[in-house]
Amino acid sequence: MMLKKNRATLFVLFVLLLFGLFLLGEASAHGGATGVVKERMELMKSMGDQMKKMGAMVKGKETFDAASIAVSAQEIKQAAPEITHLFPEGSSHNPSEALPRIWEERGRFDELTEKMILEAGKLSDLAIEEDRRSIVVQFTKLGKTCSACHTDFRKKQEE
Repeated sequence: MMLKKNRATLFVLFVLLLFGLFLLGEASAHGGATGVVKERMELMKSMGDQMKKMGAMVKGKETFDAASIAVSAQEIKQAAPEITHLFPEGSSHNPSEALPRIWEERGRFDELTEKMILEAGKLSDLAIEEDRRSIVVQFTKLGKTCSACHTDFRKKQEE
């Protein structure tokens, strides 16, 4: 009886430890970000995850699935308009990766956001047609748009 009780207690402690580690990981994943900074970090991570998913298919690391690419591109297209709202003036405090240049060159930042929406929409439309070559070309265009924004408006990432 005592052995069963100890096992149950150990199991509960183990579950609580795992849950605590999960929460710690979630908190540190965005460096303790809160408010609008956390919202935009989560949005950007979500869009980045969609790009990685499509990229794995385009590069042949995963099975190519045009329908899945269409869905991922559509998700980016629908999420991207939120970007402009998630960068209000004065929200560059740590742990933000945003450079002050966003607010200095707001017009260019907003143009790149609009271009992302356009390129993601084109990718979604092409993916529905299932023309692999066109999908790859359009995925590259979308990726270059993301990269241009990161290069100009995001702190360099440590390797």
